[in-house]
Order: sequence, then structure tokens, then C-alpha cells
Amino acid sequence: MQHFIGFDVGGTHIKHGVIDEEGNELTSDEYDTPEDEQTFRKMWQDVVEHYQQTYDIVAIGVSFPGHINAHTGEAAKAGALEYMDGVNLLDLFAELTDLPAIVENDANCAALGELWRGAGKDYENLVCITVGTGIGGGIILDGALYRGSHFRAGEFGVIPVGDNGECMHEVASASGLMEACRQALALSVDEMPHGKALFERMDSDVHLREAIDLWARNLARGIYSVISMFDPQVILIGGGISEEEKVFTLLGRHLESFELWDTLQIPIQPCQLGNQAGRLGAVWLAKTKIAPRK
Repeated sequence: MQHFIGFDVGGTHIKHGVIDEEGNELTSDEYDTPEDEQTFRKMWQDVVEHYQQTYDIVAIGVSFPGHINAHTGEAAKAGALEYMDGVNLLDLFAELTDLPAIVENDANCAALGELWRGAGKDYENLVCITVGTGIGGGIILDGALYRGSHFRAGEFGVIPVGDNGECMHEVASASGLMEACRQALALSVDEMPHGKALFERMDSDVHLREAIDLWARNLARGIYSVISMFDPQVILIGGGISEEEKVFTLLGRHLESFELWDTLQIPIQPCQLGNQAGRLGAVWLAKTKIAPRK
């Protein structure tokens, strides 16, 4: 049985684990994302060496934010890790370990993880839309990841969906939802309840209900645009917001009001793997690209 290390690098935390060739995670942990490249190098290397003491690791898969050239390893933009902008990540990892490694955009990895072991395993064509601080996505066409000619495919957050041209990042993300609800409730940031409490409260608060409904309409507009462009079999929604059933009810109501939805209609489903999807997808790439079973 082959063993892999999967890393999921985020702006706040770096999650990692040992995953076997069938997608079973044997152990996992996380640490705070370092604030400089030197610390990033040391902590990443420490994790690899620690796992190598217990497991026979054959390769490493790394899910990383930003615009990543998966062929060369160059991170043109590295999301919140600005100190990694322009860094060749494959060269960096090669300096830290003798193990072969791959690196891929985090939203792409999430889509691949869902394709391998999650909600997308029964489909050949799917789009995964991650709804968090911003909006990202991964596109699977005929069972293969579509990256785009400049490795920017899936940047759904820039789609204008607001009445005044506001993009999805601004008015359809989880952070956009929280800001809209904060204004509706006239609360400070520190006073805001958690997301689940907001959906519970919306039934008895007309202003909150209107804010959440408007947010859902904006998200539905983006989903509708993505469906019209790629004609997938299913749309998978990731991020904490996907755990709230009312989100899918609201999305369905708005989508039904759009022209041609009867023709374009496909299932809108939540992702299944949570924050495990990114490192599973990265390991799937490592397994298929650089350490196939002989």
C-alpha cells in the first residue's frame, strides 16, 4: 500500500495528513500558516520528516491558494501568502525533501477530492464552487481537471452578479453574507452571531430575511452563469455555508425564476468532504501523476 502526504495550505491554517492510495486518511493535523517564507520552509519540512519516521511515503501532494502553474510550479499569485508570490513552489519543495511533489490550486484540488472520494464520484463533468471569504471553483470536464490557458479557470468570484455590477466575491461569498446580515441587524462585527444562528433567526426577522434572500439571489445568478458556460452534470457547493439546508432551498427558488432554467436545470448539491477535500485532491494528483502503481 502506497502512502502519500497531503498538504492543504490556507491563509490561516495549513492542514496536512498521511493518505493511502485508496484515499483513506491515516492521520492528520494542522498548524498556523507562517508569516514568512523561512518559517514556511522549516515547518513544512518538519512535517514531512515527522511522517517519514512512521510511514513509507512515496510522494507529496500540495493544495495551494492562488494562480498556480501546475506544470512548472510557479505561483504567480499565492493568495493570502503574499511572500510566496512569484516563487517556484516545486523548486522550493525540491530543496526541502527528496520526495517527488506536485502542487495545484486549492479549489482545483477540492474539486478533484470530491471527484475521487466525495459528492462527485458518480460524475464525469462537474463544477465545484467554494463559498468562503471569497468565491473560487474547480472545473472537471470528461473526468479531467480544466485549468485554463493561464491557470485561472474557476475564478468565479469575479463574475458580476449584483444589481450594480458587484462581483461574487463581494456580494455572494460567505463574508458578503455576513456583512449584509450585519447591516440588516445594525450590529458591530463583534456582536454578530454565527452563520447557523442567522438562518435560524431569519424566519422571525424580516430585515434579516431580506438580506439573506438577496445574497442567495446573487449566488444563484453566479451559479446560473457557470451552468450556462460549462453544462456540467452537477454543481457542488463547498464551504461552511453548504451545511445549511436553507441555502439550497433559497437557491432553488431563485434559479427557478431565471429564464431557461427548465432547460439548463441540473442538481445543486453540497460537497461531502469538508476541509479534507483539498489534501485528498492533491494526493490524487500525486498518485496519478508521479507515483502510479506499477
